[in-house]
Amino acid sequence: MHVEASESVTSIRRLIQTAAHHGLTLDEGPTAGEPAFSSRVPLSHAHRLWERAVRVLGPSLPLLVADAHDEQLCLLGFAARSCTTIGEAVRLTAEHWRYVTDACPATVVRRGGAVHLRLAATGPMPLGARLATEYRLATLARAGRELTGGAWRPTAIVLGHRPPVDLDAWESVCGVPVQVADEPPGLVIAESSLAHPVRAGMSREAGRFFVELLEWYTPRQRAAPSIAERVRDALARNLATAAPTVEQVAAELALSARSLHRQLAAEDTSYQRLLDGVRCNEAIRQALDDHRPFKAIAAAVGFADPRAFRRAFKRWTGTTPQQFRMRRTGQAGEPGEPGELGDPDFDG
Repeated sequence: MHVEASESVTSIRRLIQTAAHHGLTLDEGPTAGEPAFSSRVPLSHAHRLWERAVRVLGPSLPLLVADAHDEQLCLLGFAARSCTTIGEAVRLTAEHWRYVTDACPATVVRRGGAVHLRLAATGPMPLGARLATEYRLATLARAGRELTGGAWRPTAIVLGHRPPVDLDAWESVCGVPVQVADEPPGLVIAESSLAHPVRAGMSREAGRFFVELLEWYTPRQRAAPSIAERVRDALARNLATAAPTVEQVAAELALSARSLHRQLAAEDTSYQRLLDGVRCNEAIRQALDDHRPFKAIAAAVGFADPRAFRRAFKRWTGTTPQQFRMRRTGQAGEPGEPGELGDPDFDG
């Protein structure tokens, strides 16, 4: 059975927001309102949106969207913050690029003292695919600067086609020289700069959860779900009540508890880590709703004590629930605001 390629909804929502700012309404489709972490759009629909927008907003659309980019919730971005160096972030990006899109794999090629992070688009690229690729290259260059507090940037951006706007415009938005070459589009990175530290970091413990969520939401084809996926499904079925014990989950999977522990360890995870991951994912998903009370979120993910939920949320993400919501909305946040920001169970 043919399965159409798809991409994360994150870039499409940035396109839609930018278009709306300029008076153009685009229809996201059936994914509207779904969490950005897990929602995906068919590639054909994504390309139609880019093509419609460029007809109205002009050929500089990819740069317009990239330049309007502000920090948004993106699993790959969160996971990259847990890296210690740019080199590690580049490897993470290539390994998990299918989370962004499964239309053009990302590869890392070393050549002549430089590292090329390539987006291996194959065959003639329709207009929508070219626009999406230009946008991704611009945001990748910006992401590197954000991860290092502006102290690092790639050597160059390589385009596989000449864009319809001057290269000076590209360099003005991206802050990086732009080249046009008969090769896959991508970034050129000086090999000596791979050790540059990531400064916009988070704890390794918090980052590990985001990497696991990234792996969970990355499209892939498997003959059968892994043991870890089956355990996640069992945990997620009734998260608001007492979580099933290892023995109960093992029995549901027709395994002994010892065998379940052993098989999870072979997949480099554990029951507790999976339970935390499921709770973390659901807590973040519900926290995206600005009107959802934090006490209700705590209860929904199995915490009777709101303070215990607050501690767990901070351990998972590096921030408290109210800090997470304030950063997403860009609000300063004062005690007593809606959403229980003034609740003593969640302050301080």
